[in-house]
Amino acid sequence: MPACALLPGDPDRVALAAALLDNSVDFGQRREFRAARGGWSGHPVGVCSTGIGGPSAEIAVVELANLGVDTVIRVGGMGALQADLPLGGFLIVDQAEGATGAAAAYGADGAVAAHAAVVEALAAAARTLGFAHRRGAVHTTDSYYWGQGRSARPDGAPPPHADLPAGLAARGVCGLDMEAQTVFAVAQALGLRAGAVLAVHGNRATDEWLEDYEDAQRNLIRLAATAAALLAKP
Repeated sequence: MPACALLPGDPDRVALAAALLDNSVDFGQRREFRAARGGWSGHPVGVCSTGIGGPSAEIAVVELANLGVDTVIRVGGMGALQADLPLGGFLIVDQAEGATGAAAAYGADGAVAAHAAVVEALAAAARTLGFAHRRGAVHTTDSYYWGQGRSARPDGAPPPHADLPAGLAARGVCGLDMEAQTVFAVAQALGLRAGAVLAVHGNRATDEWLEDYEDAQRNLIRLAATAAALLAKP
């Protein structure tokens, strides 16, 4: 694998990335993990899916580190919590808070920062490509339903913490995801650089949702691959 790897959650997004990269090679898939490599602006870029959530993301980061990867960039979707984050826009994550089990195993106790060089490269890439973006924090959870303030019952009864999204938004948290805190914590423990850029698939504050987010995912890959190329320059 190249020194920098992009980490989508969905294995199908690896194929999407491979279609955009030059001279791509698909390494195949085992369970939720699919890997490929290719080129972008003359620099090699790897891609490896993590599946959903922290435990499988931990496995992906550890195995990539053992293959010589030194930089990982989480790429995925999120539910925005701030009303002024537009659908299809991007959040460059500068820190990920939460209370996820996998991150805690690597010493995370609250917010974990992204690597500054990766944040700067992502911001520079977004500016170069003209993509709407913001820097900010996400709240990472191990739970998609109750842990993110969603009902899990067939009758739609509210969860115990239905006010969680509003409370996070009031503190300035920009979105919810399920992997960033773990990716950052594992990377820090292993001496890797890590960052994340997330596309706004839905906005919990405005109750707006993208009907088709494939274009947003393509732009997300372009943004992250451009950042990877910037990071590869001496």
